[in-house]
Amino acid sequence: MKGGPVVGSPTDPGAGPARPKGWRKLPAGPLRGRHSASAVWTGREMVVWGGAWRAGNASIWLDDGAAYDPAGDKWHRIAASPLAARSEAFIAWTGKEVVVWGGQTHDSLSFGDEFDDGALYDPVKDTWKPMANWPLAHRYGARAVWTGSRLVVWGGASAEAGDDPPPLADGAAYDPSSNHWTKLPAGPLAGRIAPLGAARGNAALLSWGLGAVQNGTRLPASDSALYDAEHSRWSPAAATPPPPKKTWCVDPSGCVGVDAGSRVVFAGPGLAWDPSADRWSAIAAGPFADPFREGEAQAWTGSRVMVWGGGTTDSPGDVPPATVAPGGAAYDPAADRWEPLPPAPLAARARATAVWTGRELMVWGGEADYSHRAQFDDGAAYTP
Repeated sequence: MKGGPVVGSPTDPGAGPARPKGWRKLPAGPLRGRHSASAVWTGREMVVWGGAWRAGNASIWLDDGAAYDPAGDKWHRIAASPLAARSEAFIAWTGKEVVVWGGQTHDSLSFGDEFDDGALYDPVKDTWKPMANWPLAHRYGARAVWTGSRLVVWGGASAEAGDDPPPLADGAAYDPSSNHWTKLPAGPLAGRIAPLGAARGNAALLSWGLGAVQNGTRLPASDSALYDAEHSRWSPAAATPPPPKKTWCVDPSGCVGVDAGSRVVFAGPGLAWDPSADRWSAIAAGPFADPFREGEAQAWTGSRVMVWGGGTTDSPGDVPPATVAPGGAAYDPAADRWEPLPPAPLAARARATAVWTGRELMVWGGEADYSHRAQFDDGAAYTP
């Protein structure tokens, strides 16, 4: 299996009939409005789980989920999970089960209370089972990457080490077939918080991130490495160039890239790694290639990186976005070009979630800016 997210195909059983080009609204679903939910395509359904809604300025975290079937154009609730309520959990499809791991009960920009547990959801049986216990110290700011067969989690900093804890350089790989974690061998990278991460083939690419504290400031680390989970070995890779705006990313949607074949693309930061030349370079400029834009909904179609929505924040902590941006765009890695998407039948929002079904880009949920305080329970699907 190719590494990284499972890309929907038009032949998927649940992809549904070919529809006219453009957007269509999704039917109303059973979930209340929320932001920062997790979603994945299973080949038959879009499974949405977790997230948070707001009461005033405070988030109320959620532990429920639902699935949308494009072929039948209908939603249904899924079984209750064994996990505590949370937002921004990592989610992936193994080909048989949905993996949900980590997440937090705080805003991604301030590294709040993060989880190191997870569960597997079987959509055929509508059942959950807990994942094996995480084998390392509790932490925040780790990066999770699905390689196609393993969940690789690396880096972060100790959640119990007080202010300005030293960054961690360890990690573990989870094999869902055996429900077992394996500690990673020592690698060439120094510890760091919130590194860039992406699948490359069956390996995890890790780069950049916030390193040790010096004179009250965390210094960025720019070196890179690949971890091959199947053979349990590391190999070094070229360092990233200095970011143009002090950082390469501010939230998970920007910090996680996609394996686009000839390059690994981080569309949000506007950065790409060429494995054949072992070289990093900027991608074409575009309105969505901004490291300080957060909360974008993103999906990989197999030929385009689809990005929709997002916004900006002007303060740390659990607060709504200061601004939200309407619209979306598709980045073509082969041509190094951005193309705008037509206007969607959705209000502008950030922190929505998105999947690619093989025929459609599906966007659901999210929240409005600070002035409007709306939590959305609607969605739409776009056929290119």
